[in-house]
Amino acid sequence: MSSQTKIVRKGLWMMLALVGILVVACSKMDATYKDFIKDGEIRYSQKPDTLGISPGHNRVKAWLVAKRRDVSKFKIYWNDRENAVEVPVTDAFDTDTLSVIIDNIEEGSYTFEFLTFDREGNTSIVVDTVGQVYGDEYISSMSNRLISQASLIEEEVIISWYMQSNESAIRSEIRYKSQDGTAHQIRVDAGDMETIIEEEPMEGSIEYRTVFLPHPNAIDTFYTDYSPISPVRSARMYSAFGFPETFEDTQYSHTSQTTPANVVIGSGEWRFDKFITARGNAADRKNGNGAIRSSAKAQCIFEMLYDLPNGASKISFNHGTCSSDGISQFRVEASQNQGATWTDISNGGFTNTANLVHREIAIDIEGPVRFRFFKLETPDCTTAACRMNLDDITIYDLPNK
Repeated sequence: MSSQTKIVRKGLWMMLALVGILVVACSKMDATYKDFIKDGEIRYSQKPDTLGISPGHNRVKAWLVAKRRDVSKFKIYWNDRENAVEVPVTDAFDTDTLSVIIDNIEEGSYTFEFLTFDREGNTSIVVDTVGQVYGDEYISSMSNRLISQASLIEEEVIISWYMQSNESAIRSEIRYKSQDGTAHQIRVDAGDMETIIEEEPMEGSIEYRTVFLPHPNAIDTFYTDYSPISPVRSARMYSAFGFPETFEDTQYSHTSQTTPANVVIGSGEWRFDKFITARGNAADRKNGNGAIRSSAKAQCIFEMLYDLPNGASKISFNHGTCSSDGISQFRVEASQNQGATWTDISNGGFTNTANLVHREIAIDIEGPVRFRFFKLETPDCTTAACRMNLDDITIYDLPNK
């Protein structure tokens, strides 16, 4: 036998020996693995694809998305697993969104744990999410929307509202009775600034409440108690010609913060002194698309350049800070000598804040009069700018003028 043949045979024996060792090793591993699965292979139910908690009044709606044909039931734990609910998946579920209402939960924030069971009883991996429950504490924080003024004018009730500052307040509801006892209800949306009842209600019958939705996905709405509205009988007021001035008209504009200009706008000619027209900018506080905006820190004036010949009974407007600017102050002033001298009619002035605030100033000025808005200088502004927005100016004639 040649030396080459001996080498080939030796190599074959070595390969056979190695294969034998691997077979024995695999057999031992298989035996070890079988010890762990001697009761059967571990299987899991379908893990929920999507889940959530819709909050409510001392309750929640818990829901998950899973293929209902593969799930026999689902279970939800909360309150550190001290509470649980188990729900069979029956033909009552006609979609793959499985849900249950869980009642009698104390107010607070909870972690809810979800798991499903398949038809063979196997459970899924636990998936959790955080959910909120609302109750008496939330209810105690609610308050009715503020009314600026309620007037009974001839046979109409006119209710003026302050701007709704609570984002959770979605509307208000007014109820009243006609003179013949017929009950009525009026919806007042959060953005409505005035509500008119086109008849004289039965005395003492007007009440209102505000409706809250604490979360966009909440399953319950919350209501304040009804509060009375007692309108004051007064003479009808009409806005002067050209008002309200809403600054929506794109035919006029003034865009220079440094160069004053006299501009004819919808209500007449006004002087823009460090005020500009502001349209389409989301940072400006305004109703609709237009308002005016002051400069950053300097004294700014927005002034009528004409007289209302028959006097005025009231002036109203909306105001607030621009964007996230610091607070600033301004006065409303009147002149009865064509702007030679000015009198403060705002009782010391107003402060601009982060909300668009509706203001009304009741006055009784006979004879020619004009007005201006005087924003004070803010040298100690705590931010980069202390700009203000002004919108929806209305001046009312004296009654019977």
